[in-house]
Amino acid sequence: MRMRFELDAEDEFEAACALLVGRVVRWAREHGLPVDGFTAETMLDYRHRATADGRLGLWEPGHVEELLLSWLPQQVTEVPGEERGDAPGTLRTLLRYLDAARLADPRGPSLQDSLAAVDKVAEQYPAMMADRSRWGLAKFWAITAAEQGVDILDGAALQRFTERARLGEVA
Repeated sequence: MRMRFELDAEDEFEAACALLVGRVVRWAREHGLPVDGFTAETMLDYRHRATADGRLGLWEPGHVEELLLSWLPQQVTEVPGEERGDAPGTLRTLLRYLDAARLADPRGPSLQDSLAAVDKVAEQYPAMMADRSRWGLAKFWAITAAEQGVDILDGAALQRFTERARLGEVA
């Protein structure tokens, strides 16, 4: 399976990502491991879009730390009152799958070292997700709307909220 994609290879990446996520989810269920398909897809998206090399199977400790403590807190919205995803658990499962399927990049650390990198930062992850100073603009407004009772999946409700915000009527 192809595990490296140039940034402009969107269609190829999307197809490979969907296939890989499906395989990870099935494998995790067979092995009783935690996994969230959306989170796994987001992690692969990080390696494709936010890192220079686009290697989906290469997870250096720096990638793990940046993903869990910077990129996910900035990019991923967890709506108040909804179940929180277990990103560290999903990353551990993804790493285990890549190793078991021999898709892990041989230039990277061992599985044990990769799992240790996750363990090193996992306790900090919830605080980073809650730290508003780390949020991107879209996440900030989505959470603000949700906190004020707006169904952010309802386009019309979100549009009304946006208009109220534009008029200065939103705290």
